[in-house]
Amino acid sequence: MDASEVERIVHTELDGFVYEPTEPGTTVGVPWSEEKIRSYLPKLRAALIKPYRQRFAVRDTWEQIHASVPIFKEYWVVAQTNHYIQFFDPTTNEFGLAQPSDRGAPVTIGVRGDLVGVFCAM
Repeated sequence: MDASEVERIVHTELDGFVYEPTEPGTTVGVPWSEEKIRSYLPKLRAALIKPYRQRFAVRDTWEQIHASVPIFKEYWVVAQTNHYIQFFDPTTNEFGLAQPSDRGAPVTIGVRGDLVGVFCAM
């Protein structure tokens, strides 16, 4: 997989985004409206960057957070804001969130899913 393939995956997901309402009672809290989710699409487009590979410290689960030996994986960075990095994991075909770290590699924070949903979690 190269940067152009990742970029194609990102644009295919973004261009093909379809709002699918969540069934009431299947989530904690109140599901977002289509209007609210669509308000994030211009922000997501503005945050997109040319994909590049980056080493991440994986801290998605309690076990990973408390592991005596840190776990590192390489993912594709696809979007950035001041406080978050959105990446693509080609082994699972899902997107995730991480935060920059002043200790080196960015740290994943346990948010995984589709491109738009993960961005909205910022």
